Amino acid sequence: MSSEAPAPLLPCRVTADGWNVLTVHYSKVPGYDFAAACVGMGEDEIQRELEINWAVTPGLRVYPQFSRERHEAAEALPFDPERPLHVGIDAPGTPAAAITQLNAFGQWLIYPSLSPEEGEFGSFYDFAEHLANHLTREYAAPHGLGLEDLKLVFIGDPAGATVTPALQGERVERRSCFEILRRGVDLFVGEDEQGRPIMASKPGWGWNVIPGAVSLSKRLEAVRARLTTLVADGLPALVVDPRAEVVIHGFLGGYCYQRYADGTYSRDPDKGHFSHVFDALGYVCTRLFAQPARRGDEEDEDAPRREPFRSQACGRGG
Repeated sequence: MSSEAPAPLLPCRVTADGWNVLTVHYSKVPGYDFAAACVGMGEDEIQRELEINWAVTPGLRVYPQFSRERHEAAEALPFDPERPLHVGIDAPGTPAAAITQLNAFGQWLIYPSLSPEEGEFGSFYDFAEHLANHLTREYAAPHGLGLEDLKLVFIGDPAGATVTPALQGERVERRSCFEILRRGVDLFVGEDEQGRPIMASKPGWGWNVIPGAVSLSKRLEAVRARLTTLVADGLPALVVDPRAEVVIHGFLGGYCYQRYADGTYSRDPDKGHFSHVFDALGYVCTRLFAQPARRGDEEDEDAPRREPFRSQACGRGG
């Protein structure tokens, strides 16, 4: 019998097609000389070849504080049905949903998001129906619950409460995105023999949405603060599920400041595929975690932020 110790088992991710994918980050290699490996490589190459970030862009990362080693969980994050799910909603426009939860240690857990491509859903109601099915399938059903049993707190883009003007001759009641989540929609399906419109009602889910912060700078600051905060025992205050690939790639540079030809960068993050779910995360973060009031408007932005944060939304009904 061999006296050699068994080789360690390395975690693999199984794709929907049945492929086993093994990813080994350089930080897991004993004695790896990261500085030497970077010699002669540009930032884009470093991100792709060493940080395993294939979604890297030539832009400037919005959240350089994010580290896969520190903030990405080693395995799928557990869901506690006794605690609220805080769901960020970005709407109108291309909708997105960020699904998060605070665990017993005060860590903000970020689960896989819903980040559809532009035009993937024909209407906001279609997206909301997809979200409801996802919450039922991934969070309620595995625990023997119905969708109505989940403790849901929705926090979203204040613009989601805006009703767009009806078009001339349009035979449908206009409702805001937030109203659709709460009340559903009425659709025109035809006319009766007298020429009167026939409407079909699609029910809503009774969800109320707390408006997030309008200020982009406040949303960015709130997420950055969470990335640099530690909770009990030195644990990171923000943890991302390894299945949340859009969020991870966004943190690693998919969500970025656009670089111009003269070498300067845009003032605000680029409005693209990653921006929708990161806006949704920002709305949640500005309401879930509140900083103590500042003593003056002229406070140095580079000064250390005061911690800990206190919860505003935890436990509030949907």
